[in-house]
Amino acid sequence: MCAGCAGIKKPWRDSTPRQFSSADWIAGDKIERGRMLNSMFRNRDVDVGNREAATKTLGEPDFKKTIENKEVWFYRIDFGISGAMDVFPVSFDEKGRGSVGMVRGGTMSIAAKESEL
Repeated sequence: MCAGCAGIKKPWRDSTPRQFSSADWIAGDKIERGRMLNSMFRNRDVDVGNREAATKTLGEPDFKKTIENKEVWFYRIDFGISGAMDVFPVSFDEKGRGSVGMVRGGTMSIAAKESEL
């Protein structure tokens, strides 16, 4: 009960950080993805250079949106903390080049809240 009051969503699930694995990301749920997020930055194994590479590395996105004239793919994540960021964005420019994160209102974000999109 105390864990629920502290904002921990699922105390029976392991939420300790782990290394990124493309196969585990694709097969995993949002909790497993959340565990891998910190190891994804500056990681050569995370290839999102174009749509084909992003699909091969991360699988199909959970949903897509157009934000500031860029196609943005979103993958749901869960850090096990209530109110935390819950989506990982990958943006594609007009030439199809991909990058981790998204720009909105002049601010670059590497994670976002789905309810605020």
